[in-house]
Amino acid sequence: MNCKLRLLSAGVLFFIGHSAFAQQQKIDTVGGEQKIEEVVVVAFGTQKKEAIVGSVATVDKKVIENQQATSVLSALQGTVAGVNVISTGGMPGDNPSIYIRGIASINASTQPLIIVDGSPYGGNVNSIPQDQVESMSILKDASATALYGSRAANGVIIITTKKGRLNSKPRVNISSLVGVSSSAVKFHEVLGAEDFMKGTWQAIKNNRIRNNGATEATAALYATNNLVNTLTYNPYNVAQPVDVNGNIVDGATLLWDTDWRKELVNEAAFKQEHRFNVSGGSENTTYFLGADYLDMYGNIKTSRFERIGLRGNVESKVNDWLKVGLNSSFTSSSQNYPVQSGNTYASAIQWIYTLPNIYPLYMRDQSGNPILDNFGKLQYDYGNEGASGRLVNAQRDVLNNENAVGALFNNKIRYNRYDMFANGFAEVSFTNYLKLRSQGSFQLYTYDSNEYDHYRYGAAASVNGRVSQSRDLAKTINWTNTLSFDKKYGDHSVQAQAIFELMDYRYDALNAQGTGYLPDVFVLNGSTTPESVGGYVNQERLVGYLGRAAYNYANKYFVEGSVRTDGSTRFAPETRWGTFYSVGAAWVVSNESFFQNDIVNNFKLKASYGELGNNATASYFPYLETYATGWNQLDQTGIILGGARDYFLTWEKTASSNVGAELGFFNNRITAEIDYFNKESIDLIYAKPLPGSTGNTSITTNVGSLRNYGWEFNVNTRNITTQKFSWTSNLNLTFENNEITELTQKSFINGTKRWEVGRSLFDFFLVEWAGVDPTTGMGTWYVNQTDANGNVTRVASTDYNAANSEANKKYVGSSLPKARGGFTNNFRFGNFELNSLFNFAFGAQIYDSSYAALMTGFSSAGRQQSVDVLNAWQNPGDITDVPVNIMSNNQNASTSTRFLYDNDFVRLKALSLGYNVDRNLIERIGINNMKIYLQGENLWTWQSHEGIDPEQGISGTTDSRSYNLRTISLGFNIGF
Repeated sequence: MNCKLRLLSAGVLFFIGHSAFAQQQKIDTVGGEQKIEEVVVVAFGTQKKEAIVGSVATVDKKVIENQQATSVLSALQGTVAGVNVISTGGMPGDNPSIYIRGIASINASTQPLIIVDGSPYGGNVNSIPQDQVESMSILKDASATALYGSRAANGVIIITTKKGRLNSKPRVNISSLVGVSSSAVKFHEVLGAEDFMKGTWQAIKNNRIRNNGATEATAALYATNNLVNTLTYNPYNVAQPVDVNGNIVDGATLLWDTDWRKELVNEAAFKQEHRFNVSGGSENTTYFLGADYLDMYGNIKTSRFERIGLRGNVESKVNDWLKVGLNSSFTSSSQNYPVQSGNTYASAIQWIYTLPNIYPLYMRDQSGNPILDNFGKLQYDYGNEGASGRLVNAQRDVLNNENAVGALFNNKIRYNRYDMFANGFAEVSFTNYLKLRSQGSFQLYTYDSNEYDHYRYGAAASVNGRVSQSRDLAKTINWTNTLSFDKKYGDHSVQAQAIFELMDYRYDALNAQGTGYLPDVFVLNGSTTPESVGGYVNQERLVGYLGRAAYNYANKYFVEGSVRTDGSTRFAPETRWGTFYSVGAAWVVSNESFFQNDIVNNFKLKASYGELGNNATASYFPYLETYATGWNQLDQTGIILGGARDYFLTWEKTASSNVGAELGFFNNRITAEIDYFNKESIDLIYAKPLPGSTGNTSITTNVGSLRNYGWEFNVNTRNITTQKFSWTSNLNLTFENNEITELTQKSFINGTKRWEVGRSLFDFFLVEWAGVDPTTGMGTWYVNQTDANGNVTRVASTDYNAANSEANKKYVGSSLPKARGGFTNNFRFGNFELNSLFNFAFGAQIYDSSYAALMTGFSSAGRQQSVDVLNAWQNPGDITDVPVNIMSNNQNASTSTRFLYDNDFVRLKALSLGYNVDRNLIERIGINNMKIYLQGENLWTWQSHEGIDPEQGISGTTDSRSYNLRTISLGFNIGF
């Protein structure tokens, strides 16, 4: 039987953990049928896919090409079971948060290890253009990740970049796309200026009646006379715009009705990306050269991400026993980065949901006319003109001395990144079964942050402007030596490896800040009053010794084991070394003679167990007693002692087990993978609380444990396959649970959660909302009531403080979805291609603090409200879920289940429609292939709770973050 091994990428087999498939074609001499045997590259070696005893998933370049992945990691969303990908908002270039099989730590890092072309990656992943990526592999269980030892507790993602092919002529590919982006979902609907004025009038009136004993008429007159004084601004052309009946007076006209969303949010954000690469190879050498330019604007006006990425990969077989290669890249990127989240004035979303439309964008005089500067231009209104003598339209109490739109255009926040990465190897083959490979990588990552606050307007106006700059250099050196043995003895196959790895990481930070600037000066040297200068160096080294052995008999029975010992400078010499291991086995039942049938052509059982580590502490030297300088008294030098430390702090450990099955039906027309996983993390690196009387409130030590467990399902189908039409599908599902199995104390409150043994990190623990009292219109909450027999029942109470006691709160829902997954369909009809990807999540809850702030019922003057306050309680006996609008301190919008919502969603994550131009039409002009395509991202979203993007942080609380983008792009690709 003639066998020909054809690698998808020449030389790709050496890459760590990469699971792109080389295909070995076997020709059946009787039927002529071609069977494809998949070969998978695992940690420091290769295996046939049927020999894999662990859990490895692959996202190939076809999946990546069908998405618009500014950060290539976002292509994992909805495509891999067991991987939870959460987008961070509408800022292009930001990387998503990724959790592989749950959260394995509380205080240490929870993000996976990133490997690029066989070496750990120390830069920002947004430096890697998606067009230069061949595939991404996700290693999920201990058997797949154990050879990464101390860094693998959170899983491993291997990014493999593109290579050339042996014996191929130079191929040039050029592609270009342009697009436009807008917010992927609707915002919360807020009040316009007229409704806000009328609502505030009503709230003032209700307060006078309820808390001051006024009559209806007296309270109404008071509200009319004091409305403008209360708000300090008047958007109407009359002095008293609301009459005693709560209506706008005749003849009153709005002079402005500021739509802050329109002013701050970019609903037509431009995108362009242009790509070029050339690849090919001779009999012994392959090469790939690529260039990429991306320019994309974000959800908030002035936000922008611009990137230029260059890459060159070359490999060569020097002679029969020596092969060498070098992968290199350089990326320069720049982000204009206005504040994307949080509760500061500069957060655009926070501003939209805080400042009502009655406040103008530009300065107005007492009559509402624009106030121009000395050059005849409009001036942003910062609400701080109290000294002007104007009685209205001068000073506001809410977000005083700020203007979010002014901050966008007057201030500057820019992040520049420069990433140089070189990765080379030499491989010596002593025999056809024994080889030695030495691989080294060097990465220099520069991060330059520059912020300018305007000299005349805003927070730094009092000091005539401020410039803050930091320039950080991160240098990573990694060196790996691998001795590999791979030999067959009849039906017996043996593989073994001995590996040595060394990693050196150095982070050198420098920062400075100054004030006192002249107009149009934005650099530190222009400061008339230097404020501060600082810098520090962090350095880390890791040394690893590891080994792996694997055996299989007749391609039926597979056994594998690995062990790794790591030494990390993050821990004291006495606890510096940790040993991690894995064992696994698989049985390919379908290769047994007794199992042959026409329905199930592939049936494999597998199981693995291993222990991994996590050394990603917040500090590089957490075991040392540190001190800080600069605490001087006059001319006497002073220092301050750092926090308490545990000298014997050591690795977190994660024990991970996996049991699974792989099935193929009807000659793999349907394939399925089922896995059950269990991960228990012990000796957590955790900030243990201490009594404040000790001088410290916590100490970082090893205590506590977590468990993550669940099921994963992955199903692929070839629904229809004909010469002109094909349709394939993929469905992946994850059911994941989290449990705290050990803590230092019985329980404690952590924001909207209470952590205790037996519960999840993500279980909400809140005051339970009991609804609106029909008699008073005020909110009520449930408390426990014990009768004479000791029976406890829940009763409604108007006392929020009582309900807010720990004894009366209750567990209500979780921010962790009960189920999540993705559904992909690929259609081909003639020269047309249609690809779609839906991702979804069900069973989680979200606490919407943004909406809570919009439902205060005018309790504080001058704060924006939701349109839903128009449904507020009015009179005794009214049945509604919205309390009375009243301008007085109350707890109606305080934290409770009133603002806890189901967070189910289904999203059309990616849609791609392409047309491949007939080759007969283009070959005559020297073009091999040409494709015109239309791509969409986040085109449609169904969600159970509207007003926010359903992809919030894993804690399940909102943070006024910018909204994910809906992007539509048109592009073409030409190859020749």
